[in-house]
Amino acid sequence: MLDFKKTPSGEPSPRFLAQVQMRVRKIGLPSELGRVLALRMEAPKDLDEHESFLSGVSNFAKANKIAADDLVAYVEQAISDETSQEGDEVEDPEEDGASPTARIMNRIISMVQADRPKPKARPGLTRADMMAGIPGAPGRNGQRTQLIQMLSDRIDGRANGADAMSLPQIAMAMARAAGHHPRSLSDAVRMATHATSDFPQVLEGAIANSVARRLEQVMPALLRASHVISANDYRQGKLLDLSASGIPQEIGEGGEIKHVTIDERGELKPAPRDFGSGFNISNKALINDNMSMFDQISTRMTAGANERLRQVLLEPLLANGGLGHAMADGLPVFHESHGNLAAAGAALSVTSLSAARIALRTQKGSQGELYGYEPWALVVPPQLETQAQQIVAEITAATVSEVNPFSGTLEVIVEAGLTNPQAWYLIANPGMHDGLARSYLNDGSSPTFESRPGWHSLGLEFRMVWALDARFVAASSWYKNPGE
Repeated sequence: MLDFKKTPSGEPSPRFLAQVQMRVRKIGLPSELGRVLALRMEAPKDLDEHESFLSGVSNFAKANKIAADDLVAYVEQAISDETSQEGDEVEDPEEDGASPTARIMNRIISMVQADRPKPKARPGLTRADMMAGIPGAPGRNGQRTQLIQMLSDRIDGRANGADAMSLPQIAMAMARAAGHHPRSLSDAVRMATHATSDFPQVLEGAIANSVARRLEQVMPALLRASHVISANDYRQGKLLDLSASGIPQEIGEGGEIKHVTIDERGELKPAPRDFGSGFNISNKALINDNMSMFDQISTRMTAGANERLRQVLLEPLLANGGLGHAMADGLPVFHESHGNLAAAGAALSVTSLSAARIALRTQKGSQGELYGYEPWALVVPPQLETQAQQIVAEITAATVSEVNPFSGTLEVIVEAGLTNPQAWYLIANPGMHDGLARSYLNDGSSPTFESRPGWHSLGLEFRMVWALDARFVAASSWYKNPGE
């Protein structure tokens, strides 16, 4: 590829200039551009090596409706900038190793984008669109949403490499949208991270999306044994039991309907607590477009969030030496008075499981009403996993003569965080009955991320925050056997 000369030659001859201008017009460019090019060329044949570049300029000018005078000025300035930096180190990672004409084209695009902070929108946001100066989102919020989705796909290895924008390119788009005029991609990163722009929000959203996706795949097993109660603030409210207290009473001849009182159990609901951790991302990592680093951040943040959720779910179960936290009556979750604790520990077997099932089936409410819980799952530590699976298989085989032999099949939930290797639990379906409940502040079932410009280093400071809690809101749907 022929390089443009560093300094213009003398005034081209009329014949030379006419030849260059004729070639330029044939490509679809203004004649005046021929003078700009002729000043930096030795002979008309030099255009042969520049023809693909000039065709690209022509197509770009038509697509963006650039006036002839403006186009000449853009090209002349871009060539001047390129030749004046000849031999200098290339700051922009995207231009490292690129040809001179490719770098000139990038400069033209950058100048057009800088002069058009609000270009016409069209559907679909790709790198090609941004290079053409046409962001493809319907407004600022739409663009930010698409960028978040695209970047989270890159972090998770789902993005199409041809269309995915790099971090510096996203920073360039965000900086220009905020009214800044970065001279290079590295300059754009500095502006986007330390000045007003949507770039930090795009990074926050992308990391949050990635962590949320991964968290869904590694949730602690105990999550399946709990249900959600909404929490719009940090206050710890109480539950009311309206079911059994409203049992219809027989109406006598006089037609009088007997009034019943609302049974206020007073069980406390989970009250979200704040948890958080922080990390930094340097400008160097952003400029280098280090997706491997973002993948590691997402992996570690997911592991941390998963373990925090596990510990929050385990706390009410393991409190008071494994008997659970205190309920409204002052007694722990698992207590003889609640009818949900085996009088004597026994190994997991068909016999001990049968006793547990009877206990669940015959649980009664405060008004003497029968709950009639159907056993749904065995919750066991890893040490009892094989034994639990064998017991479930044995029960299934024993029901082969029934119409639907699998209707009573139990699920096995193996929770690695259970500390007693011998204790096991039989529970009712948490999707149908109160029991172990969890709450997220404002339904935030995955962590959120917040950022600010780095103060002691160039880059961004992030923190992951999550407000959640768990506790038993009913004891009767869980039965514990401490094992032997």
